[in-house]
Amino acid sequence: MSEGTAGTTRRRVEILAAFDARYRDFDMMAESAIAWDQEYDHIGRGNFEGSLTQVVLTTMQAGRVGWKPGIMQRGAAPGHSWVIGLPIVAEGTLHARGRPIAVGQPVLIGPCEDMAFIANGATDIALAVIPVGQIERWMQVRRGAPGLDRKCLDRPWTMNQREIVERGTALATLLDALVKNQNGIEPNAVAVIEGQIVDVVLGMVPSTDVAEPLHRRARIALKLRDMLEANVETPCSVGAICDALGVRERTLYLACMEAFGRPPKALLLELRLNHVRRALAHPDLDKTVTAVAARFGFWHFGHFSAEYKRQFGELPSSTLTNALGKAAYQSSTE
Repeated sequence: MSEGTAGTTRRRVEILAAFDARYRDFDMMAESAIAWDQEYDHIGRGNFEGSLTQVVLTTMQAGRVGWKPGIMQRGAAPGHSWVIGLPIVAEGTLHARGRPIAVGQPVLIGPCEDMAFIANGATDIALAVIPVGQIERWMQVRRGAPGLDRKCLDRPWTMNQREIVERGTALATLLDALVKNQNGIEPNAVAVIEGQIVDVVLGMVPSTDVAEPLHRRARIALKLRDMLEANVETPCSVGAICDALGVRERTLYLACMEAFGRPPKALLLELRLNHVRRALAHPDLDKTVTAVAARFGFWHFGHFSAEYKRQFGELPSSTLTNALGKAAYQSSTE
């Protein structure tokens, strides 16, 4: 495979709709989901409580759905797409298309007219609805495979429940960032978050790819470094990096670990945080932590602050306050 160029071509991804709602009526909840043709039946005992967060992008959908005590779902998701769900909480058994879903396994439903999904008990699931073409592209770039197939429904995935919950929580965090910032987020930032959502969901698919030789991995690592430095304000997803460099994920991972001792995502995060710190340490008078964080693609500010403190030992607000204090002192002595 060609190592490609260090630049990236970004797709324009926009938010078409986004909402977060709570329900006492299961029929109303079923009807609220945009572009879904579905019906709910309340199963189990007790008053119904439901929650639905949904973001519709120009490329795909993402959401988080919760039911209590349980539901029987009939009907279809948006057409020609896979529904991939990551259970965060499942107090009862889950079933789809006439099959049980084992504990610690994702919910995988290919294009069909009836999902036949059942949740027996209180359930909280983060999910993505990804068109077949988009999955095929991701699988080709990242895994060297043509796409997901029906065998995925029969194959047990080598995962544990903790990883499923962690991925579900990560997906919910990205979804929350889109919902809260839907009116002010730039299209480039939406594209980045969309790429991260796809990576979280499809990153579960095991790789069978063979890595490139060591000497090529070293060249790839240097191109990766330059590419990440050039894109700190519009950070790239792993899929976009693989596409731009013309390599598969396993090769990218090995190249990064061998050259820098950390995986690509960690390296990019650290570079972005360093650029944030420089901007905060040399501030304009009207500069705020929120504005600087958003400039470098951090839209979930609680998560950003925690990562910043973990890296530098202080909150970003402390860095800015200290810098402003030094600037004021220097001005007063001139």
